[in-house]
Amino acid sequence: MEQGFKPKVIAFLCHWCSYAGADMAGSLRYSYPPYLYPVRVPCSGRVEPEFVIKAFLSGADGVLVAGCHPGDCHYKTGNYYANRRFNLLTRFLEVIGIPKQRVRLEWISGSEGLKFSQVAKEFVEKIQSLGPLSLKTPVDIDWQTLSRTVATVGSAGKLFWEEDKCMAEMIDFFLSYAQENSCAECIPCRIGTKRMQEMVKKIFDGSISTRELSLLEYFADDIGASSKCDLGLMAGKAVKFALQHCKSDIEAHLKGSCGHSIPANPGWQTVMLK
Repeated sequence: MEQGFKPKVIAFLCHWCSYAGADMAGSLRYSYPPYLYPVRVPCSGRVEPEFVIKAFLSGADGVLVAGCHPGDCHYKTGNYYANRRFNLLTRFLEVIGIPKQRVRLEWISGSEGLKFSQVAKEFVEKIQSLGPLSLKTPVDIDWQTLSRTVATVGSAGKLFWEEDKCMAEMIDFFLSYAQENSCAECIPCRIGTKRMQEMVKKIFDGSISTRELSLLEYFADDIGASSKCDLGLMAGKAVKFALQHCKSDIEAHLKGSCGHSIPANPGWQTVMLK
C-alpha cells in the first residue's frame, strides 16, 4: 500500500436498492471511506461496459457496481444483464491493462446499510493495497471515433479490433456465433439469424438486391426486439449497426471489392466471445 495514497473509487448504484442502501448506511451512521463516489443509475442493468471503461480512463482507481439481489430487481431482469456484462467486462479489462480486482459487482438491498458500509470499506482497502492505476492506453480517446471502431453487439459487450476489419465480414461472424451458441428456445434467434446470414452472404458476391437490403434491416430490428436473450439482440444490433453506419463496406462488396474501411483502434487487442 502506498503511503498517503487516496484512491478514487466510482460506485454505480441502482436507484431502487444499493443507492437506498448507501442512504441507509448514512442514516444509521455506518461509516465508509470518503474516497468512494456514488453515481446513482436507474438500474444496475443500465451500467454499460463503456461506463466502467471510461471511468478508468478518466482517472478512477476502482469501480464498484451494485444492484438489487437477483429476483428483486425493480425491472425484473436488469441485474441479470448486469451480471452477464460484468463477466465479459472482467475478461476484457485485463487486455487493456486493468486488473479485474479493480472492479466489483455486489447485490445490496435498500435495507442493507451495514452491508454497503462493509463492502465499501473492503473494496476501498483492496484498491489502496493495489495502488494507483497506471494505464498505457491513451486517455485522450475520441469516443465518437471509437464508436465507429467498435461494433455493437448488444448487452453482451463490445468487440474491439487491432487491425482494419470489414463490417460485412464481422456481421457474418456474429451471425455464425449466434447460431452456434443459440439455445434454440426462440424462433427469432434460431431461425431469424440464419435467414439474415443468407442475405449477408449475398453481399459478398454482389447479388443482394435493394429490396433484400431493406428486408435485412427490418429483420435486424425485429429479431433484436423479439429474441428472448442477448444472443439474438446481439445479432440484430450488429447487423443494424453495419447497415446504418458502415455503408461504405457494404457498397464496396456490391462493387466487387472489400473496403476494409474500419480504422485501427488505439492499440487494443481482439477480445473473442468464446
